[in-house]
Amino acid sequence: PGPPRPGAGLRSAAARLRGSRMAQNALWLYAVQAAVFVFPLVTIPFLARVLRPEGWGLVVFCQSFSAWLLLIVQYGFNFSATREVARGRDDPERVAEIVAGVQGARVALLGVAAAIGAAAFLFVPELRRHPGYLAGAWIAAVATGFVPLWYFQGTERLRGPALLDIGIRLASNLGIFFWVTESTGWRVLALQAGGSLVSVAVTNAWMYRSVPFRLPRLAAALATLRSGWPLFVFVSAASVYTVANSFLLGLLVGTGAVGFFGAADKIVRAGMSLFGPLSQAMYPRINQLVARDVAHADRVLRRTLVPFVGMGVAMGAGVALLAPLIVRVLLGPQYGPAVTVLRILALLPPLIGFGTVVGIHWAIPLGLDRAYNRFVLTAGALNLGLALLLVPRYGAAGMASAAVLAETVVESGLAWLYVRHLLRTRVRPLAVASEARA
Repeated sequence: PGPPRPGAGLRSAAARLRGSRMAQNALWLYAVQAAVFVFPLVTIPFLARVLRPEGWGLVVFCQSFSAWLLLIVQYGFNFSATREVARGRDDPERVAEIVAGVQGARVALLGVAAAIGAAAFLFVPELRRHPGYLAGAWIAAVATGFVPLWYFQGTERLRGPALLDIGIRLASNLGIFFWVTESTGWRVLALQAGGSLVSVAVTNAWMYRSVPFRLPRLAAALATLRSGWPLFVFVSAASVYTVANSFLLGLLVGTGAVGFFGAADKIVRAGMSLFGPLSQAMYPRINQLVARDVAHADRVLRRTLVPFVGMGVAMGAGVALLAPLIVRVLLGPQYGPAVTVLRILALLPPLIGFGTVVGIHWAIPLGLDRAYNRFVLTAGALNLGLALLLVPRYGAAGMASAAVLAETVVESGLAWLYVRHLLRTRVRPLAVASEARA
């Protein structure tokens, strides 16, 4: 055979990409994350200036409440149900049972969400004074919670949901420029709620085109809630030092400080969203590998650890160095205190990169939910205690410090767990070899 023809390598790589469902799903998810990353870079400068720190802080406060409520309704199904669908997707009857169980569980959780919404109205003065903000946040959370993304992740069919998500985000963000004014920040939440309602209607229709509809049964719903409980505890505890921090900050010192913390937090988390697509695409495949070949799954994870952590280090260093410029360009001169907050939060990307691989792709598929939960619960309690100690004195910067320290606790625990695993896997082959020599 002669020398390879020009471009043959690229064509071969493209052919492999077309044949890899995981790679295609990762690309579609990266398209969504590009929208998640780019759209805030356009809307945050507009909202920060139009609403000013006080109005922007109120919007972020309600968005944080909505994100926390969403975790209740989702109940960790994006992990537990995705895992079950990925393992049983070759059995249509099994998938139909999983779908019915999850849908029944979510109907039950709707009552919990209603109770939380009523309690928020009664006991949180800021939400009682702004019922329109609360209504938008509640509807957005509940509707998003009923989007069956877990099904499409488990079956590795994410093209349609990805395109739908991008379209809804584009429409919602365009609506912000035409509809939101200085005194109508509630419309940001209303647009998000409307987009979530469209998404839940379309994605459920798609799902039931492939899965036969079954009325949820109480026994199946309760069994689903029991099986998903460990991951729900994990996700809920993690929310205390992630999505709920803006809400906690607002409860402690008011929504003015939330504007500074929330703006910096959104910028950092928009960057960290770049971890999401590859993580989501890998999760069902890793679960399949764990079920069939744990050693192969372990090798895959070791190869991904360096890129994830390296991307986090580069991201954090860039944010820390450019913090004054980022705040000046994206937020404006009124947000000077956000520079310090942004530099503190720049420590998060390397930690999240490590935790994504070792926690989401290793500990959870191996069933180490309880150990992971212990680390997360400890971090959640630490975050709350540090917030009560630091926020009254240091405000938004104190909240950022509490969040970073809490995340450090989780990743330190995971590192200890993973190193112990590596030592055991190395000792075991040595013991087998010594027995063979004897």
